[in-house]
Amino acid sequence: MNKKTRQKTLLALIQTQQVGRQEDIVAHFETLGETVTQATISRDINELGLIKVPNAHGGFHYHLPKQDDRPHLQRLRRVLQQSFLSQRAQRGQIFLKVQPGSGQMVANLFEQVNFPEVFGTLSDDSAVLVLLKDGVTANQMTNIIQKLLEK
Repeated sequence: MNKKTRQKTLLALIQTQQVGRQEDIVAHFETLGETVTQATISRDINELGLIKVPNAHGGFHYHLPKQDDRPHLQRLRRVLQQSFLSQRAQRGQIFLKVQPGSGQMVANLFEQVNFPEVFGTLSDDSAVLVLLKDGVTANQMTNIIQKLLEK
């Protein structure tokens, strides 16, 4: 099965079933007589821009976002809600403490969302420093972060 056909099959699957694990997608292809690896499925998910959305059972399933969805923003919201510990602000800088292992992901998502207020980010394993553009107050960005944290 070529890449284009595989990705069409993947899209058809997630539009007809709530699939939340890449292993389940691999198993689906096996039922079709096709052998694919989890790494291939992971690349396909990324290339297609699939996101995980909550389902009625408290879990998540893959979804193809509409054109007006902002998948990086939704993912940032979810990651912040799961890993946020605290924030401090001063003179155009926001310092976020997050769960160990989440710092680089949060910083990367801040960059991908491309907030007009953000100049750049620095991170380590459990902290993110958000540097703001000239003229943007720390209070403006902390308000945005607070909105992202609301469930």
